[in-house]
Amino acid sequence: MIIIAIFLTQFISNDALGLEKKNFLTTKYNKVNIRNGPSQKYFIIATLIRKGLPLQRLSTFDNWVQIKDIDGFVGWVSKSQLSDKQSGIVTKEHSYIYQYPNNNSKMIVKVFKNVLVDVNQCKIGWCKIEIADYVGWIKKDKIWGVN
Repeated sequence: MIIIAIFLTQFISNDALGLEKKNFLTTKYNKVNIRNGPSQKYFIIATLIRKGLPLQRLSTFDNWVQIKDIDGFVGWVSKSQLSDKQSGIVTKEHSYIYQYPNNNSKMIVKVFKNVLVDVNQCKIGWCKIEIADYVGWIKKDKIWGVN
């Protein structure tokens, strides 16, 4: 069985998968099913009901991506249900968005744990994010889901 798995993965090109290069992907729709295997023949073990949720890519098989969510839940999602748009989930209490990627810059707003934010870009140690009407920088180690 191990030989068969190795044989099959040799014929799946990274270009055909498209999302192969990203460590984190996001849900493309407000309803995304997670299955216990890489096919519609497998059971649905969970359903995500929010567009833009970050998921860590663990592996790929054919048109399926094995993912892990922020809580460590693992399953398979059809590649068509995922986007390479970046988002993040705030993981620390009392996190702040700053005007610039610098601890000494002006604090714009306080962000609470488990809040979903859109990520525009990341630099070393910082990510530029959007939430509601606010745009600013947050320390990269305070969010989960960024490449």
